[in-house]
Amino acid sequence: MIKSQIASHRGGTLVWGENCRRAFENTLRLPVELVEFDVHPTKDGVVVVHHDATLDRTTDMTGPVNDKTWQELAKGSVNYSGGQRIMTLEELCELYRSSDIIMRLEIKADVNKVPYAGLVDSVLQVLQRTGMISKTIISSFNCEVLAELAEKAPTMFTIWLMAKNSPRLLGTDIMIDLAQSLCVNEVSVHVTQLDKQTKRAVEASELKYGCYGAHTAELIQTALDHGVHAFTTDRPDMAIKLRDAFMLETKS
Repeated sequence: MIKSQIASHRGGTLVWGENCRRAFENTLRLPVELVEFDVHPTKDGVVVVHHDATLDRTTDMTGPVNDKTWQELAKGSVNYSGGQRIMTLEELCELYRSSDIIMRLEIKADVNKVPYAGLVDSVLQVLQRTGMISKTIISSFNCEVLAELAEKAPTMFTIWLMAKNSPRLLGTDIMIDLAQSLCVNEVSVHVTQLDKQTKRAVEASELKYGCYGAHTAELIQTALDHGVHAFTTDRPDMAIKLRDAFMLETKS
C-alpha cells in the first residue's frame, strides 16, 4: 500500500490558524512531506501568502489583497495568529530553505476569479532568487495558469486542482486528456470525489492521483484507503497519527 503524502493545508488551519507564521513554524516540526499555502500579489507587486482574494475573512483588514501595497498590508494582522502579519512568499521560502518539507504553492485568482497578470512570472522569480524552485510544486484550479507554467517552467511538478464534481461532469477520459494537454503531473480531486476506478485510469496514464479537503478523521481515512499520492488537510497532526496506524495495519 502506498504511503500517501500529507500536505499541511495553509500551515494547519484548524490547529494553529491559517497561513500565518506560527502555523508554518509549527508545521516545520511535523513529519509531513508538504506544506500547502496560497499566494496573491499586492498592489506594488509583492507576492504574499494568503488564501482569499480579499482580506475580510482572515485578517483585521478589508478589501482585495491587490488593492493594498505591501507597506499597507504589513500593518495588519492575521486572525488567530497572536498578532502576526501576513508573510511574503520570500519570507516563507527563507523559513523552509533548510527543511526537507516541500512547498506546495497554490496560485490564486483575483476577486473576479481572473488570473493575475504577471503572477506566474513573479512567483517563479521569487523561487529562483531564493533557491527554492527545486523544492516547490505548484497547484492551481485555473487551466490558464497551468498552461502558462507548462510553458515557462516545464520541469516543475504541477497539480491540477479539480473543482468539486468536475471529474463526474467531465468523465475520466476527458479529464485525463485535459491533464495531459496541460502537462501537469498530478490530478487532485475533492476527497469526496475519490474513485478507485478513476485512480487506476489516471495512474495508468502516468499521472498521479491526489485529493484535497481531508479535514476530518473520516475524510483523512478515506484518502488513506484510496492510496492517493498526496492529500491536503487542516489537521496534519491527526493525519500523521492516522497514517501511522494505517501503515501499521496494512503491514500486519
